[in-house]
Amino acid sequence: MNDQAEKLRLLANTLHKKIHSRVFDDMKGCQVLAVASGKGGVGKTNLALGLSLALAKAKYRVILWDADMGMANIDVMLGLIPQYNLHHVFKGERTLQEIMVKGPEGLWIIPGGSGIEELANVEPFLLNKVLQDVSLLDKKIDYLIIDTGAGISRQVVAVTLAATEVLLVTTPEPTALTDAYGLIKVLKGHLNGGIKLIINMVKNKDEGEAAALKLMRVSKQFLDLTVDFGGLVPYDNNIQNAVRNNQSYLLAYPRSPAALSTWRIASSLGRIELKNPSGMRGFIRQVVSFLKSKQS
Repeated sequence: MNDQAEKLRLLANTLHKKIHSRVFDDMKGCQVLAVASGKGGVGKTNLALGLSLALAKAKYRVILWDADMGMANIDVMLGLIPQYNLHHVFKGERTLQEIMVKGPEGLWIIPGGSGIEELANVEPFLLNKVLQDVSLLDKKIDYLIIDTGAGISRQVVAVTLAATEVLLVTTPEPTALTDAYGLIKVLKGHLNGGIKLIINMVKNKDEGEAAALKLMRVSKQFLDLTVDFGGLVPYDNNIQNAVRNNQSYLLAYPRSPAALSTWRIASSLGRIELKNPSGMRGFIRQVVSFLKSKQS
């Protein structure tokens, strides 16, 4: 137990040191990270929330956008009851800033709205309306973390393509790896940043590393695309225990194996060098451009 506590302190200190030493470049603006998966059920949303809380706890300014259109549930996971969500923004009833809710550790959340069909089939001009609001936050935050929907819908692909970096979450299961490869194939040649592969729910280190190596090898061999290794997160019953209590495992069980692994991944993110120096505004232009191209 003491060893785990020491590991947690070291990981937290790593993030804190990065904060005190960093110099923000206004030309770069916010870092946009898309947490994506080829299929559902791989723990993507739990991990997106855990990473967001780790960065927020380390005093980065973080907004978590629940962009799983029509199936959003981050607010539910935290026991929050937002009065408004993206549906109200699309309808012109509220601005993005008005629907945001404050979560633990100073994390701000953009609630997506669940069970709303219009969100799942949002038109490009409506998404553009939201993105204009997002652009106003560029210089005010350090990270915009986007929990995308699973799969390869045009909204998912558009947001994922334009991110500074894609955190691709999968499990060692063959079907999950196959679907993750499918998403990599769709993203190939269009990425603004790189892809980091995170293997979730691993039974042991060997299993996780073997799955990661397999997917990275086939991506390089058949797509000529380098996928970086982002980390492993072990299968941990504490995650579901936390969900049942409307909490994130990172805060409810800070010394758990999953929490320690999430801290390691968060500490490796750092401040990423943008290929596109226009920050969030570049992200917005790319999303809208992609969506418009799919209409023609």
